[in-house]
Amino acid sequence: MADTIPGGAAASPESALDADIATLKADVARLTDTLSALLSDSAATARNAAREGVDTAKAHVTSAADDLSEAVEQNPLTSVLIAVGIGYVLGVLGRRR
Repeated sequence: MADTIPGGAAASPESALDADIATLKADVARLTDTLSALLSDSAATARNAAREGVDTAKAHVTSAADDLSEAVEQNPLTSVLIAVGIGYVLGVLGRRR
């Protein structure tokens, strides 16, 4: 069965192959463009998510530091005793090694 060109003339196998290759090249080019756009969008989304995560972490750290500072101001003796206890435990653990 011979391929026909619109207009009724029979197409040669070489011209049909050339047409198929040209179509394949165009499809690959479109696919490449689509993948590039998807990767670009994914990278932007990941960058924004990372930025939001860092901002959230900074807010939590700042809040925790403020809470700790307030607790130390309200209970200075307890804070010093806790710091001494932690220092002692770390010192004992450091000597065992």
